[in-house]
Amino acid sequence: MLVLTPISKDDLLKLLDPKAREVIRYFIKKSLFSQPEPLPEQISRAVQIPKEHIEQWFVQALDVKPIGAGSYPVDIYNEEEGWAADIKMLNAKLNDAGELTNSQSGEASLGQKFIGAGIDLDSLFANKQHEEIKDAWLGIFANKIALVKRERNSINDINYFFILRAGFNFYLVGCSVEETEVKNVTVKNATKESVFLDNFIDDRYGNAKIYKAKKRLELRLRPKNWVEDNLAVLIETDFNQNHIRLYDEKLDDKFLQEQFDRVNSLKINIL
Repeated sequence: MLVLTPISKDDLLKLLDPKAREVIRYFIKKSLFSQPEPLPEQISRAVQIPKEHIEQWFVQALDVKPIGAGSYPVDIYNEEEGWAADIKMLNAKLNDAGELTNSQSGEASLGQKFIGAGIDLDSLFANKQHEEIKDAWLGIFANKIALVKRERNSINDINYFFILRAGFNFYLVGCSVEETEVKNVTVKNATKESVFLDNFIDDRYGNAKIYKAKKRLELRLRPKNWVEDNLAVLIETDFNQNHIRLYDEKLDDKFLQEQFDRVNSLKINIL
């Protein structure tokens, strides 16, 4: 077994019942409405949504409780069903035709440490003590997960939910976490800056590394493979940014209502 295993699309869709989908559509419209308009000569800009907002999407959509604060290992939990989850948003790269590329996503931090092992990290890299680096950061990761289960006895399962931002569309994917499987993780290869891990996640779906500069365990996904293997829920919108020079416009209540109506009429499909 691996530390991270993809959650099936069927299981993700079970989470997103009709009310959850209604809530997600509501939040996406609010988020798109708040995006700054580019000038006519500017290219379209990527949608920016704060992590705290994404977390609240799930709190409201899944009718669960918020738990995370600062660097706590998870953000939400369902006491009755016995699970907790950390929520992350990653960027998925598109080509000029708007299709997912074979590129990796942006990175997600799974564990960071500036004291203890973090202080010694530079010297460990300098001495090529890659096994010690691996053991230290996997210990940090496993301890974070164990902390949640220890502090909340009702929690048996830990998950990661990832929103992959792909232009003006989004994908929801997820992983279940088995922290006891860190014993099977090995060093795949190493550079002067990173230690890459094997048996953490299937190579087809992503990779994990310990990054010296930021003193953290990082995860990157391969969005195209998740989609091709039917492991992703597509949240599709027909949003197009309004390229306009606002300085030349009369920004009265009528204009604001027109912009609101434009966004409110968006079609958002969850597939």
